[in-house]
Parts: sequence; structure tokens; C-alpha cells
Amino acid sequence: MKHLNAVILAGGSGTRLWPLSTPTFPKQFLPLPSGNSMIQETLLRVSSLVSSEQSWVVTGHSMANLVEEHLPSIPSNHVLREPVGRGSAPAIAWAAATIARKDPEAIMAIFSADAVIEHAETLRQTLYLAYELAEQGKLVTIGIQPTAPETGYGYIRFAQQISEGYGYQAFQAERFVEKPNLEIAQRYLRDGHYVWNAGIFIWNVKAILAQFQQHLPDIGHKMQAIVQAQSTDNEQEVLDEIWPALQSITIDYGILEKTTNLVVIPAQLGWNDVGNWEQYGALFPADEQGIRAVGSHIGLGSQNVIVYNNTPRRIYTIGLEDVIVVEMDDLTVICHKAHVQRVKELAEQHNKKS
Repeated sequence: MKHLNAVILAGGSGTRLWPLSTPTFPKQFLPLPSGNSMIQETLLRVSSLVSSEQSWVVTGHSMANLVEEHLPSIPSNHVLREPVGRGSAPAIAWAAATIARKDPEAIMAIFSADAVIEHAETLRQTLYLAYELAEQGKLVTIGIQPTAPETGYGYIRFAQQISEGYGYQAFQAERFVEKPNLEIAQRYLRDGHYVWNAGIFIWNVKAILAQFQQHLPDIGHKMQAIVQAQSTDNEQEVLDEIWPALQSITIDYGILEKTTNLVVIPAQLGWNDVGNWEQYGALFPADEQGIRAVGSHIGLGSQNVIVYNNTPRRIYTIGLEDVIVVEMDDLTVICHKAHVQRVKELAEQHNKKS
């Protein structure tokens, strides 16, 4: 797979795992039980397939130094620094146009920096099939076979099979659907033709740039101007002038929901987008009471509790159930697991006040 390039999208505002994750230190930099951060694991999963020269990150200007600290193997000029966030479509267009200058035949595989994938070998096998389809001009996404009627993810419905290889099948994508309610999610699960949209995409740079010309021509055109200024004296000036005026839009809305050229490879990747404290806490081992503690904690009669203690202080809990305790130097958050989605509200309130 000599033309394969890996592109990691590393934006993120850091509100769902607040107060550990913040806008200046979002969740892709948080440690996993392995000791690596999420963004480090993202690159490690594909490091046997791509060289440093074929690895790229698109991130916010304020996070670029953190990216370089966590991924020192990636050349500095392969860390594309967005002046402001504009959604995944401009980020992908910028990476595609930049890579195309170096290698017009390149295939790009796009990954989110802040998801956990347990089955890395399965991912690599699906990438082999995706690469072959991308060489044929297809746009490919690896969809996650749902294990539960999740209401927090978008879904893709697929139709007839069009290819197979490496132990996996590829199907024509039929339609994207928004995050469903529980009843609809259960129906999707029974149907068997729906996968979670994990934001893992593989395509030829020429094919995706042609899609931009067709569906988002303004972004496609402006990206060419940005890329033409690369390695010139006014590179930053052109970027700072053009980028903030770009339409803010996701690749899903902008292109993938409109194209007839999208193919889905369903797979069980052990994928988790670590979208809240319960999912993050679940990555760490539990004791016999179901207590998952990081840092100092002593509990009496507590069950199914997550404690994340980032301080030298000791936390004691008695008789708690289904509660999350996050202890930081300057603040403490205590949350029932049933209300874990509301941490984002709390973070936004806190950010307004500070």
C-alpha cells in the first residue's frame, strides 16, 4: 500500500470529559490504561502501514504544540494548523489537496484522534480491502456493526454487496440517518443493514477533490489557493485570510450524503468514541465491587462507581452507587451516571464564567 497516507483529525472542544478534558487540553490527549494518549494510539494502530512521511494531522492552531509533543515522529509541516475550526469537510479538503501535491495517486485514510479501537488487526484488514476499492475510485467508510441500540451515534444504511476480500464484505451505502431515539435504534439493530458512522474514511485524493468540485466548489476552489501558497513567504497570510471565511460543514453533510459513490465495509472493531465519563471510566479495570478508580480512593460499600482523582489527596466514598467522582486541583465534579451527558452543560457554564 505504497500510496497510503494516514490523516488524523484532531479538533475537539473537550466539553464531554470536563474537567479533565478542556478546550486547551481536549480528550485526544488524555491517557488510556496503556499509558499512551488516544491520539498516540490512533497513530500506533496504522504505523505498520504508513511511514512518518505519509502521516498527517489536522488540528487547531492552539493544539499544534500538543500534537507535536504527543506525535514527535510526524514532521512539523505535516501538522496542518487550522486558524479556527470549520468542521471536517474543510479539514479533509486541506489534507487531500496538500497530499495530492506530493503524490497525485495517494490514497488517504482518515481517523478521528479521540476514539478507542480494541481490535487493531481487524482495522488493518478492513483497510486492505478499502485501499483496493479506493484505487478503483470508490469513497469508502468502515462502519461499526452495532452491538447495542445506541442513540448517541449516527447510522449508515447499506444495500447490495459490491465486493469482498481479506475476510470482509463491502456494500453500497444507501443513506445516512441522524442519531435515532431508542425505539428506532432497536429497529436498526434488528434490520441488520445499519452500521454506526465512526468517521473512518478511505479514498483516493483525486476522487475526493473531484467531489468537492461537484458538491462544495467554494471550499474546493479556496483550498487550491491555500495549497498553492504553501512553502511561499505569504503561506500563513493566505491561510489566515481565506480559512475563517470558509463554510463550516461536516464531510457527511457536505459530500457523503449526496454522493452515489460511497461504499461501506461493516466491521467489529471494538470501537468506542469515549463520549462521556462512563465510557472513559469503563476503559479502566474494575474491582469486584465494580469500582474503577484512577488515583487514590478508598470505598466502603460502594458499587459501580468511577473515581478519577488527579490530586495527591485521598477520596473516601461510602455507600455510593452509579456515581462518577472527578477530583482536580481546583474543582470537584460529582455526577450520577444517569446524567453523564449533562457534564457538557456544566463545562459550558464554567467556561462562560471563567
